[in-house]
Amino acid sequence: MAGSFVSFQVASRALEASQASINVTGNNIANVNTDGYTRQRVDVNAVTSSGATEKYANNEAKTGLGAEAVRTTQTRDAYLDTRYRNQNAETSSYNTKVSGLTDLQSVFDEADTAALQSELSSFTKDLQTFSQTPTSSDIAETILASAQKVTQYINMYADRVAEVKTEQVQNLDIAVNSDFNTDVKNIASLNGQIREEEIHGNTPNDLYDQRNSLIDKLSSVAAIKVSSTPEKISNDLTISNLSISITDPTTNKSITIVDKDKYGALSYKDDTATDTISLSMTDAKGNDQTNVNNYFSNGTVKGYLDILNGKGSYATGTENTAQGISYYSKTMDIFANKFASVLNDINANVTTTITNTDGTTTSTVAPGTAKPLFTSSDGSSTNNITAANIQVSSAWLKNATYITTTPTTASTTSGSNDNILRMVSAMNDDQKFDYTPEGSTTKSIVFTGSYNKYMTSLLTGLSTDVKLNTSFQTTAKSVLATINTSRESVSGVSLNEEGVNLTAYQKVYNAAVKYFNILDENLDKIINTMGT
Repeated sequence: MAGSFVSFQVASRALEASQASINVTGNNIANVNTDGYTRQRVDVNAVTSSGATEKYANNEAKTGLGAEAVRTTQTRDAYLDTRYRNQNAETSSYNTKVSGLTDLQSVFDEADTAALQSELSSFTKDLQTFSQTPTSSDIAETILASAQKVTQYINMYADRVAEVKTEQVQNLDIAVNSDFNTDVKNIASLNGQIREEEIHGNTPNDLYDQRNSLIDKLSSVAAIKVSSTPEKISNDLTISNLSISITDPTTNKSITIVDKDKYGALSYKDDTATDTISLSMTDAKGNDQTNVNNYFSNGTVKGYLDILNGKGSYATGTENTAQGISYYSKTMDIFANKFASVLNDINANVTTTITNTDGTTTSTVAPGTAKPLFTSSDGSSTNNITAANIQVSSAWLKNATYITTTPTTASTTSGSNDNILRMVSAMNDDQKFDYTPEGSTTKSIVFTGSYNKYMTSLLTGLSTDVKLNTSFQTTAKSVLATINTSRESVSGVSLNEEGVNLTAYQKVYNAAVKYFNILDENLDKIINTMGT
């Protein structure tokens, strides 16, 4: 039979195991509101007795040696962690895009768009009035003032879009330096601390919590993959090393951003020549990686790239096809360029008369020597007119009657108005809004309609973008909340559940105490009563 004192060891282990469980339960309750805390539990194993393997071993029934508290572990589900982090990246991407698009929408809000359309209508009406009295210098001055208002509104749009871009670049800077680079550095530092603790046989649950919280935070900035690889320290000890990588979904290539206590660094460059933000990376091994935009397939960085680099239908090759600031800037540039070029061509009209073989004459009207009403900001150039630089030409500013009333020769009777009527028609008629794609010599038509219809189309398209991405955002948030609820049910602390556990462990403890008392009584009986 087992020795009496072995039974005392069993009782003692029962007390220790239940006390450890009570202590951990108390710690869980104390941290119920602690951010990032993971519910802990005590792993309890049965203590095995030696087997009967020797020739003269006693083969009587083995009663066991009780149980022992082996370690305190966390209750986490790796699958739910991965799902949460992937969904967190997607949700953060939509949050960023909706915020950026909403800022753009505030630039092209209905009130301002209506104001521009009103100025375009006023300009058209002034031209109509001028066509009735083309010799009136007062009306010519009115047209000039009206034209200036139109260009000022167009400039205002460009300036506001530029302000939105500046703000978005600043936000990207925070996401890159204050979030991404700081997080990977801190995660790598925790990796080093955790490794030291594990080598010495400790289970640093608090450090695990800090690291997991940082990984969750990092997952909002970029789509990440978390991996663990075993490292054998000795025959009796193997620890796990954590690494984090980002992947380009188009090539399936990966860049390691955290490897043990080593970490990478992200940087960006705002290339004004190409109107593009380009990301570069030094990985955890110290290798420099350029043009890593595609490695950020989700997260806030992806959202900022879509807002800043998105060229929509104007994108060529591998350029970003989201409809962001670049897209709407280009859309306004096309508007400004078309408005200027159409009226400039009409103002340059001259009449060419050809005598036919039968003695009759044929007259044609076509643009002749340049006589621009609108130029870029230098006051004379008509090359590359954009929403940011369009203005009334210096020549027109100096002379309100610079506008061509009729494309005829000097001998024509004063008071002709046919050219003004052409301008009126141009303002009301449908235009083919086009541009020349990069690397092409052929123009591409993006819209056919009047100037007012063009602006209405722009506003409608932006509103649709906001609604669509807001819908995606709402769905993504809902999925994230569902996953988080599932994860919290595993890793979070429930006061009700901990209360039940506390009661159960207390019963075990009380039973162990009772067992101890019974053993004590039995031993007392043997020592003091037997043989008397």
